[in-house]
Amino acid sequence: MSEPMNSPTVPLAASGATTVALAAEPPAALRRTPHGGFGRELAGALTVGLSVLAIVVLVFQILAWIRDVPGPGAAMVGGHLGAAVLAVLVQRVADRATGWLAAVAAVAVVVITGTTMWLLWWA
Repeated sequence: MSEPMNSPTVPLAASGATTVALAAEPPAALRRTPHGGFGRELAGALTVGLSVLAIVVLVFQILAWIRDVPGPGAAMVGGHLGAAVLAVLVQRVADRATGWLAAVAAVAVVVITGTTMWLLWWA
């Protein structure tokens, strides 16, 4: 099997051409430092779950309108959509911030999710 023509070790032109060597690692400015951990991952998962739940509740309400049957209701749909939007905005802060601000934002996502579940499902 032959090497591809654009391989970094294959000459790109006729004789006398130079070869292209790729850097083993990206430059420091492009490297992303690993940050996060369990708290941010949990907050991200809760945000995704809350967003999916909001979409499901909205779809059920639309189906209820189409079939002319009672659905979840405006308060349930609005509460889920509002909570999902708020959780996504707070999660963006948690993902982009560092230190105590990221931790507070991650905890806020947990509180938003818990409050939404308590008020709209369990109470």
